[in-house]
Amino acid sequence: MTSNQTEVKQIIIDWTRAISAGDREAILAHHADDLLMFDFPAKVEGIDAYGETWDFFYDKPRGPIVFEPRNIEVTAGDKVSFATCEIHCDGTSAGPLDLRLTVGLEKRGGEWLITHEHHSVPTTEERFIDPSSASPS
Repeated sequence: MTSNQTEVKQIIIDWTRAISAGDREAILAHHADDLLMFDFPAKVEGIDAYGETWDFFYDKPRGPIVFEPRNIEVTAGDKVSFATCEIHCDGTSAGPLDLRLTVGLEKRGGEWLITHEHHSVPTTEERFIDPSSASPS
């Protein structure tokens, strides 16, 4: 793993730990002011709007917040990087949820900043599921 890959992976790990701890300042760290996020259900533009999304996330928790990354994969050049992982989330009003994360980062002023963040969940709508890829019952 290159040093850029290691740095980006650590940013993802630190971000997920900050979410589990409820540390809003650390959640926003390493995010660009001009961040674009595709979240369910909305598109979010800018660091201020991004910060506000956490109000909903932390509203009416059911228990300790768990936000655990798995299978972090990073591709990194000198100025641009992207990372993907799966995340297990629990403790929010939504209950347990497994989601997917993709982030795009740019190196600005020598620091990696997340400029794009995309969350998604696997579909359960049968019209979008290829029967040949369905898991056996």
